[in-house]
Amino acid sequence: MRDDDRLHDVIRMLYEYSARPPLKFPSDAEIPKIARKILDVAYGPTSLWTKWDKDREEIIGRVVDVWVPLDDLLDALNILPGEKLTTTDVVQRLYALRNEYGSYSRGPDEAIKEASLTAYAEEKAKGTEFIAILGWLEEWTWGAEERLRRQREEENSERIEQNKRRVEARLRSGADCPWTVAAGVPDLHCRKNGRLFRLKPLPKETSPLAPKFEVLEVKTLDDKRGTSIGRYRTRGDASKAILEVAYKPEWS
Repeated sequence: MRDDDRLHDVIRMLYEYSARPPLKFPSDAEIPKIARKILDVAYGPTSLWTKWDKDREEIIGRVVDVWVPLDDLLDALNILPGEKLTTTDVVQRLYALRNEYGSYSRGPDEAIKEASLTAYAEEKAKGTEFIAILGWLEEWTWGAEERLRRQREEENSERIEQNKRRVEARLRSGADCPWTVAAGVPDLHCRKNGRLFRLKPLPKETSPLAPKFEVLEVKTLDDKRGTSIGRYRTRGDASKAILEVAYKPEWS
């Protein structure tokens, strides 16, 4: 908007209020409103997204977290008052909203996209209008993402358990492995260079510098005794010691 046009609009607004004899606002509450209007005219829009009024922003803000067909979204937005939106307008506004929090991105999970669009199509086929489908789809998406989250947790837990079983099998077979839990066996054990070591926790001390573990070289998992390698404050320190000891013949 040119400065002459802005000036004309401000003059028009002031004339509207000066027509009230005498020049007086009906209430104090109206003063901030007219001040806001004058600032809006004087400085222009506060956003570069000039096609997006309140109603359109509300719709696109809700679409951020669901999957809907782009064509249907564009049609629904263009029904609302305002300058005609293009596909690029909508795609880029949606992208901006989903990525407006810096490194944190919003948006529905890609894994439910196909199912979400299918659910949308089924509801549309019933004759349900867009805004109603949007509200229904928001709830559907929450449920789908919650089910997906639980499924992923279960799959991750199963992977962890499978890995534990594989590592325990290596330990029992005599293959080298990291610190490992073996069912029915106290303490952690590991093998390095074919030699078996036990990580035995020490009684808790008050000093933070006191050692917390003792490493023993043992012959078998159920060995009650063993050769002490040393005492260490962390599991990492114990692992470093084993790397040195396992390849030294004098410790055999």
